[in-house]
Amino acid sequence: MLSQIDLPQKTLFGGSSPESRNLHRLMQRPQRHRLLHGYPLAAAMPRVDELHDPQTPLSLSYELGRGLLIGVLPHPFCNPAIAGCGFCTFPHEAFSTRKAEVVIDHVVREIQQRLRMDPSLVGRSVTGLYFGGGTANLSPPASFRKLCRTLAESFDLTSTEVTLEGVPGAFLDRKPLLIDILREELPARHFRLSMGIQTFDDQRLQQMGRTGFGNTKTFEDVVQAGHQRRFTVSGDLLFNLPGQSMSAMRCDVNQAIEIGLDHIGLYHLVLFAGLGTHWSQDPALVASLPPNEVAAQNWRELREMLLKRGFDQATLTNFEREEHRGRPTRFQYEELSFQPDHYDVLGFGPAAISASLAGRTAIKVMNPDDSASYNAMIDQGRSRWDREFRYSSSDLKILYLARRLAAIQIDRLNYRDFFGTDPTDDFPAEFEAFEIAGLMDVSSEAFTLTDVGMFYSDSVASLLARNQIRKQRRDRGQAILPKLDSLKENNNGHGHM
Repeated sequence: MLSQIDLPQKTLFGGSSPESRNLHRLMQRPQRHRLLHGYPLAAAMPRVDELHDPQTPLSLSYELGRGLLIGVLPHPFCNPAIAGCGFCTFPHEAFSTRKAEVVIDHVVREIQQRLRMDPSLVGRSVTGLYFGGGTANLSPPASFRKLCRTLAESFDLTSTEVTLEGVPGAFLDRKPLLIDILREELPARHFRLSMGIQTFDDQRLQQMGRTGFGNTKTFEDVVQAGHQRRFTVSGDLLFNLPGQSMSAMRCDVNQAIEIGLDHIGLYHLVLFAGLGTHWSQDPALVASLPPNEVAAQNWRELREMLLKRGFDQATLTNFEREEHRGRPTRFQYEELSFQPDHYDVLGFGPAAISASLAGRTAIKVMNPDDSASYNAMIDQGRSRWDREFRYSSSDLKILYLARRLAAIQIDRLNYRDFFGTDPTDDFPAEFEAFEIAGLMDVSSEAFTLTDVGMFYSDSVASLLARNQIRKQRRDRGQAILPKLDSLKENNNGHGHM
């Protein structure tokens, strides 16, 4: 295992500027995965009725020259034996087949309503389609078929990468299988399955209340079922679990490689007192977590293990087998979502996010989280969303940096082409602090997160957005926007966007 002295000395000692001191303070706090969720976070998006005259319509403009990604959250339901599997902050409700059918019917209607509002979207070519929310594959088959058919009739999916996300067992026990419905209904370029494995340890799965979701044999069967249909298959793993040894972490990663996963998502556990999850209420579990310095060392070792075993690191948390490098089978949706200067996002379903950039103006909106509010919105035929954020020029720069850092590197030339300035012109003290702390490698061409910087990317995002968030709060004279580094702001329920 790497020792603490293997960390860059700059990281250990930091600098003396206010930004370096703030960065050091942020690095002592729990490191979350908020950089993957963009800027601003869902919790920081003001509610529409708090900001605008209800008669003022909100317009999302999707320019034809830009790429289009579609994210669909078919329903918000889940069924683990322990709420949130003990650690999950996704906003899920208790599963019911009938309720899922009703919500999916409303998602179909939302698609139809959106296209009536903006006929230019009809027949638009889609680069990536992601059925997300963590449990999309719990969808009842007949309803899921209707949803797929509506999407195929509404958009051009012939060049689309399609991903179905979900719990492992549900890929195998629907009748008919949703993975077969995908192939039958969507004329897509490529199909993917993405399952939440978390760990191969049966005792840990029991601790999470996930034994009903499957075990190692289930995970293997999902990979086999996907490969038989020429799908690629990904699996998400957690590490730095309470009291987890490095040998146990390495065992999980090794098993993920051995069962033939094409893509591995590697996420350190987010857990601290006050988070609101089941596990966060257990002082013994919280006390058995490694400190950040050790957690970062564990990340570095597991990352190195994957690189040596023939995996490319595509984004902060995503690793893909080298055999997919440069091929159409490479996972593209997430990487493209980190390019706000080229791709817009169109979201459907509860808590779905849509975002578009026209010229130098960008808007981000979010549907209601809960099924009842979402269904009511569709029933009323409203053209309004629950939350929205309109970007200023300063906000756009933070958005760009946050998205590109999630892809590990900021291209300075691209930034200058887009904004007419360099990141060091706009955030001089912040980038100096990152370099001093050993979180970024700096060249004339790019800013690149170091392996340590990848673990502390949450702190990087927080420092970049800190002053702008404070300015927004002052300008509005109210506490609509939570502090980006608030311990309460950790909802990961919108990560697929």
